[in-house]
Amino acid sequence: MNPAESGFEWIWNDPAHMDAHIRDFLTDPSDILASIHEQIAALRPDEEDIQNTFERHEELWFHQDIQFPEPVGWTGLREVCTDETPSFWGYRTGRSLPSHLCLGEKEQTAWLCLWGRWEPGRFVIHTIYPGRVAPREIHDPELPIEKLQESIDFWRCHAIVVCDGEYQFTLNP
Repeated sequence: MNPAESGFEWIWNDPAHMDAHIRDFLTDPSDILASIHEQIAALRPDEEDIQNTFERHEELWFHQDIQFPEPVGWTGLREVCTDETPSFWGYRTGRSLPSHLCLGEKEQTAWLCLWGRWEPGRFVIHTIYPGRVAPREIHDPELPIEKLQESIDFWRCHAIVVCDGEYQFTLNP
């Protein structure tokens, strides 16, 4: 099914955001998006609902994992409470908000997280990365207050895997 037949096209909200994840993919993300286009089209809300939400200046979010039969890349998310992996807070390269981090090796995964919003005729990609759905990080200014406790609970025991040189402890202007 091509975009014209499915009624939507993929649009990047901020293509530069993809820079943080591009090396984690085994194949080009555009090929992955093409392979799941029909599947996502089947999950698309009714066009009237999309239009009404858009006209009210509200956002109709989609945040879901998709499992593939083969690995799509390397996940950088690790549970750190169960195995007592040392973790710390720092700034990932290219990011202005701190993240819960740990040193280590990423693991291959057949899971893909797709996060975006529906608009008339298009799906605006907020982020896409190999791995499972995770709540917004606790310092994210777009984290709604009612989701803060869920985020704290999750990020207390989960960290993003980084290597030396991929983080810093202070934000340099």
